[in-house]
Amino acid sequence: MKSPIFTLFFLAFSIVSIAQVAGIADTTIYDVAEERPFPLFKSCLATAHPGWSKDSVLRCSEIQLLAMMSSNMRYPLEARDQNIQGTVVLSFVVEPTNGRVSNIVLLKDIGGGCGQEAIRVLKALDEVGLRWSPAMRGGQPIRVRQSIPLRFKLQEALPYYVAASGDTVYTSLDTEPMFKGGGDSLIQYVFNRLKYPKVWADSCSTGVIEMALLVLPNGETRVENILDFNNIGLDFQWEAMQLANRMAGKWESATFQGQRVTATSPLRVVFKSDASGCKNANSIFDQTMILADEGSSLLAAEKPEEAIQKWTEALTLQPDNCELLYYRGTTLLNLNRREAACQDYNRIKAVMGITWFEDIRRLVCGW
Repeated sequence: MKSPIFTLFFLAFSIVSIAQVAGIADTTIYDVAEERPFPLFKSCLATAHPGWSKDSVLRCSEIQLLAMMSSNMRYPLEARDQNIQGTVVLSFVVEPTNGRVSNIVLLKDIGGGCGQEAIRVLKALDEVGLRWSPAMRGGQPIRVRQSIPLRFKLQEALPYYVAASGDTVYTSLDTEPMFKGGGDSLIQYVFNRLKYPKVWADSCSTGVIEMALLVLPNGETRVENILDFNNIGLDFQWEAMQLANRMAGKWESATFQGQRVTATSPLRVVFKSDASGCKNANSIFDQTMILADEGSSLLAAEKPEEAIQKWTEALTLQPDNCELLYYRGTTLLNLNRREAACQDYNRIKAVMGITWFEDIRRLVCGW
């Protein structure tokens, strides 16, 4: 039996409210509110969509909330093992003063840890910065109790996904793709075959490019995705992709249930110029990588503050190293230092134009 995954269905919002009049707390529970509360996603605000009605904004926000919750939920192991499925209902209060949620209550549970998981995700979204537009009554913001029914449903996990290229890419494997000769041979191949763009030789540009290398059953290779962490440019990306494409026939393809299948393997390449005037730039790059590795080791040893310090030292040498910005930003976010994390996340967006974690960045930092 393959590991199951879950599908999360957003069924409805139901509303009762606790009003707050003239600054004095009112514990009266209302059956309706004139204007319902909704989560504030910049992509759904009316200012971004001239002509949208309030209902359109509300619906967009509900869909975004569903996407965020579903992408962050983990189907509890106990519920999987016991084949537990069904609907969990949460209620919570939307506070008019700060747009946060409070008083989360599990109205209906199905067991197996599903209720606790739903609560965890709702709290996590609030902690990383998701805010709500308050309910309104008589032109005044009020405290309102919102309820969310969520249905947990087990289904068989597919061992593959279909990529944008149309390739069926397997993620459940018996054996991984392997470079013929092993890891050391791969390192030697990249070192000897990667070409530094000639027109940039005197630029002393240094950087890391990471690719998701697609290895097909017949041994052909091509690049599915590419990340230019140092933003060194299209010429460098082109050379990296050319190297990957020249690897056809040099890989053992992955296998699943006795058959050769298409799968991906990460491939990182490093660019440093051999030009005589680039020794200092190369030395700075090497120092940056040493500090980065030290930071990763400290984080693995559960010393996040010391890891952040190492990455900060590295970023003084290469301020726009997006891989380091991501490591530091994510660690800061895990320490609930959201503002500092967003500075790193938004810097990545500014440097690269895109991020590989855009849904998280938008949730934490806004559009």
